[in-house]
Amino acid sequence: MPQYPQKTQAFVDFERNLAYAKQLIHAGSHLAAMGVTSCDVDDLHRAAWVQGVAALDHWVHQEVYHRTILLAQQPGITKPRKFLEFSIPMDLFEKVHHSDLPLDVALRRHLRTVIGRKTYQGPDDIKDGFAIVSDVSLWATVTRIVNDEREAGAEKLSVNQVRKLLGSIVWRRNKIAHESDRDHDNNDEKRPINAAQAMEAVETLEMIAAAILVAIDGAPS
Repeated sequence: MPQYPQKTQAFVDFERNLAYAKQLIHAGSHLAAMGVTSCDVDDLHRAAWVQGVAALDHWVHQEVYHRTILLAQQPGITKPRKFLEFSIPMDLFEKVHHSDLPLDVALRRHLRTVIGRKTYQGPDDIKDGFAIVSDVSLWATVTRIVNDEREAGAEKLSVNQVRKLLGSIVWRRNKIAHESDRDHDNNDEKRPINAAQAMEAVETLEMIAAAILVAIDGAPS
């Protein structure tokens, strides 16, 4: 997995949430090995898949909040274009400059109001979120980082392939969350899933998030 300069608290929380997802996968594997048939143990793998995508979504929100506040607290430095275009209501300006409301508290509240309900799961949404705090060409940079981490001789991925990789994980999450993972083209049977597939999805999310962190912060020296 890419080595990032330093972990933010948001990323530490993300790793902890992914650990919960991995525990669900291990639990499913354990129950399957025991021959449990009183429930569909693969639903634990589906739950882990949903948990992994939810963890990514939550991380992007928290990372953007954190970095936006840091940028706002550093006058005079070069800032991303989307940051400079971000709208701030006058009442927030008044409360910060003429009252005792700290800038970080006020800005976090405003960010929650403006982007708190946005979904940061798909490639385009994630790119738009991080554009507030970084001008990096996100997916091109992430793809380069991911390829640098691949084993020698492994086929290099294109930007489109990395985006599709994430998109396919989010697509399956939506099928699980909104359609009980039923395949309407196959008599509404549940789509097959196993521990290896669920773990691969969770680890892919972890790899992509780590690459994003490197992309917006730069590789460690």
